[in-house]
Amino acid sequence: MFSYVWQDRVTADITIGYGYNKLDTGDDRYYLAVSAPLFTLTGRFFLRDGKGWRPYVGAGGGAYMWSIQNYNLGASIDPETYARLRGTALGFHGMVGAERRMSKSIGMTGDIVYHLLLSENEADFPGGYGGNKAYVQARLGVSFYFSLSERVDAGLPE
Repeated sequence: MFSYVWQDRVTADITIGYGYNKLDTGDDRYYLAVSAPLFTLTGRFFLRDGKGWRPYVGAGGGAYMWSIQNYNLGASIDPETYARLRGTALGFHGMVGAERRMSKSIGMTGDIVYHLLLSENEADFPGGYGGNKAYVQARLGVSFYFSLSERVDAGLPE
């Protein structure tokens, strides 16, 4: 995650990467695998400033890839159209979490994020898997803060 600190309490974040989630579909032969290899944009608002623990709320949107896979790890097919059950979709997310500053340049974060993918497509996938997808994530992370205008003291002699 790359964060731009707009104000002391407001950040704008961009996440670029790959996430994999295995979610239950109610059918033992299939499960939903959601990945986010494109990007998500998030705005976070910190509820406290200048404290060790800083709780925050955030919301944003992005581009997601999804796939309903079978037990052989391949994309399943719709039973009526025989189209592969995978695609891309725009989506939204909301989060609550907290950050703990360990030092001036290192922090730890923990949050819970709800994702909603706007992937409804009953025309191509009429067999029951053509609706919107949603999932919840629990995440832990470490942040390193730096500045291009301030020298970071590495503790090494000059």
